[in-house]
Amino acid sequence: MEFQREGFTVITKGYDAFINHRGPDVKESIASEIYNCLQLMGYRPFLDQPELEAGDPIPSAIQNAINTSIVQISIFSPRYAESSWCLDELLLMLKTKVRFIPVFCDVKPSDLRYLHKGVYARAFADHKEKGRFSNERLQQWEEALKSSSLFCGYNFSTSNG
Repeated sequence: MEFQREGFTVITKGYDAFINHRGPDVKESIASEIYNCLQLMGYRPFLDQPELEAGDPIPSAIQNAINTSIVQISIFSPRYAESSWCLDELLLMLKTKVRFIPVFCDVKPSDLRYLHKGVYARAFADHKEKGRFSNERLQQWEEALKSSSLFCGYNFSTSNG
């Protein structure tokens, strides 16, 4: 899709799948594996690297990829909730109401439901302590994680290879 805006041509790309993940945790492992497998099967997945190019406006490129994807995959790892980017992407993904597939990598769905005593407790405590985000936004993130735990998904353990 292409449209004109203030003298610039903006090309909107459609993706078959958007892969949401915390890069330092899973980019070199499961996120790349999912991306490569989908490509080999002839699909067009979005993974920030390699899809983003120099000069791309990151927030709008990611929002476009989420809004134009047919399937959205979220890879929940132990440090996922430390990233406000991941949590904001998750909010947007769930708002689009397209097929959502969670991948639980070294976490269980229950870890997303019980945020104040589980794997994500420290991350949410840090978000609150730092005070960079409103209570409303923190509540939205908590609800999004809890909602995500109710979707049928896949379990992945790095200890099993």
